[in-house]
Amino acid sequence: MSQTIFIIQTFTMASDFDEDRIRIHAVDPEGAFQAIFITRRLAGRFVPLLVTHAEAQVKAAIPADLALSFEQERLRLNRDDNPQPAVESLPDAAPWLCRTIHLNAHPEGLQWTMTDDAAIDAHMVLNEEGVRTVLDVLLITYRALEWSEQAFPEWVSARGQVSVVAPGSLN
Repeated sequence: MSQTIFIIQTFTMASDFDEDRIRIHAVDPEGAFQAIFITRRLAGRFVPLLVTHAEAQVKAAIPADLALSFEQERLRLNRDDNPQPAVESLPDAAPWLCRTIHLNAHPEGLQWTMTDDAAIDAHMVLNEEGVRTVLDVLLITYRALEWSEQAFPEWVSARGQVSVVAPGSLN
């Protein structure tokens, strides 16, 4: 049996509450559609690898956490100002379960491969900003599913959290 190769151009990540899984609605350059399930366990193994890759790419004179916090907020503001249309799920598209995720070096950054280990490989090449975008979207999905955010560093998870300052502590 030959392996089907699906090249992801863009995707939308959704929370599947019935399955307690992440569902990726992906489209390729020709407009073909795939629906891919990722389990909590697999996502929990995948997120730290993306974090490690993102942190290794920092080449700033300031601490990596601070540089990544600035870059992550810039990415979010840009995404808020320039929203992209969601990839719409096709009603007759049968979702498949991703059993393995591979991350490999690629000339343009990082190749993210999801496979069912039998019939299909879905690939997407992520540049540095793409890796951080995927982390951000994963965090949003984790929060929607009420999964633990422990795998995410503060530079990813800090958005939307308000620090309480005691009265009189600011001058």
